[in-house]
Amino acid sequence: MSFLKRWRGAPACDIIAGKAKLSASAGPGGQRAERQHKEETPVEAQKSLVRGKLTEWDRLLEEYRLPGWEDFPELPLYMDQVIYLMDQYLSPLPREAEQKAVTPAMINNYVKLGIIPRPSKKRYGRVHLAFLVMVCVLKQTISTAEIKKLVPAELSEEEARARYEAFSAVFRAGKQDFRENVQKDAASVFGAEDTSANDLVFRAAFMSGLWQNLAKLALALYPEENAEK
Repeated sequence: MSFLKRWRGAPACDIIAGKAKLSASAGPGGQRAERQHKEETPVEAQKSLVRGKLTEWDRLLEEYRLPGWEDFPELPLYMDQVIYLMDQYLSPLPREAEQKAVTPAMINNYVKLGIIPRPSKKRYGRVHLAFLVMVCVLKQTISTAEIKKLVPAELSEEEARARYEAFSAVFRAGKQDFRENVQKDAASVFGAEDTSANDLVFRAAFMSGLWQNLAKLALALYPEENAEK
């Protein structure tokens, strides 16, 4: 019960005298008690943390755009320039702090395995950058061998551009669908007092597995003879 409620209807002299008690209770001990009273429960704290992270991630996704073909530098680049640009292009993709989106060793390995075209005199052009963006996004779900079916390194520049632009269009549509579904699912979790944020994790993991299985099923049906067309 607050002091105001306790003193409602009391004589004025008693209220004036009580000011000293109120001031004393507002010291460090009183402030600590007030903070403790306002502390969130473990479930509420978990929801607040997840809600904050989801809100920030949704903002980043909303603003994020894959580079267009014309956004890639026209002049060929050296390896260190490629690494820098790929970090900018793929900044929202999940990875550990300080971890690069792609490393020189990874790029050399992709070339060796025939996942991306070979550079010309150790320099990388638009085709290489487009391949690297697609590979880095797709490898989160499917294997590099499966990526080769979708975007074979033997594509001409014109074919590579068409494939990249189709990939970017699907990415934009998929990103919007994903944001809308996350907002809907997160609202149902945060709106229920007896529901923890674990439910959102369970659903995300379950749906991720289903979509990954669908991708692999579609790739298994992909005609081998048309894989490089």
